[in-house]
Amino acid sequence: MSTPKYKLLVLTDLSKACNIALENAVNLSKTIGGSIDVFHVMKSSDIAEYENQFSTMRSIDEERVNKKSQLKEIAKEIAEKSNITIRTHCILGNLKDEATEYIEAVNPDIIVLGKRTKKLANFLGDGFTKFILNSFEGSVLISGKEKALQPSEGMSLGMLNTTVDELPAVITNDLRKNNKSPMKRFHIRNEKEQMVQEANAENVITYEFENDSNTMNNIAKYVAKNNIGLLCINPHEKKSSGPLFNIQSNIKEVIQKINAPILIINNKSSIQLQ
Repeated sequence: MSTPKYKLLVLTDLSKACNIALENAVNLSKTIGGSIDVFHVMKSSDIAEYENQFSTMRSIDEERVNKKSQLKEIAKEIAEKSNITIRTHCILGNLKDEATEYIEAVNPDIIVLGKRTKKLANFLGDGFTKFILNSFEGSVLISGKEKALQPSEGMSLGMLNTTVDELPAVITNDLRKNNKSPMKRFHIRNEKEQMVQEANAENVITYEFENDSNTMNNIAKYVAKNNIGLLCINPHEKKSSGPLFNIQSNIKEVIQKINAPILIINNKSSIQLQ
């Protein structure tokens, strides 16, 4: 068996969204060659406290056993379908502190997060997503609401306001090695730029959008229409001025409006998520 090229770490709250994120992580690992770890932090606030210290400790132990069992069952079911080994780890403590320590220990190349709905404010909500984006220097995969990433030649790859040259060659080549269809480039154009041809020598089809208040809604429609399985973003390339040219400051809107899994490549600087 070949050595995995990438380490993927899925941070989960055991919700449906995070289960979908795990399946997308498995499919991504099949495409690029990766190992998978799944990590869950139990919050003390979710565990019943009693006046009797012994009863409280017993409650903590029971919850720990239940969560570990639940996590292993989820991983086992997905692992058996995909024929990929998934390692699990469950701990009680402060989410950000424990996640930071585990990330340092595992040293993943890609962290995978589930996409929460607007009505749910679970621990993998905006605050934790922002924390990961601001503290982790590797790439981050924000999963879509549904399983979209498929490890096959038919998976359609997209880029948002970036080019193939602006993406790291290694991971780009690994993503494209089994994909024969052209990549789709979604580009936000300012008034000074000239229109470009939809297809070019890079085997990329480009869709251009005017920079206005409805831009991201239009891009989201085209992403869905083209059945994009993975949308790649390099938020650190400097773009022209304008409200949506700086993807770094608008990453929240990108995450909210685009349902496809979003791979934020080499996240090495602070991203605003307010």
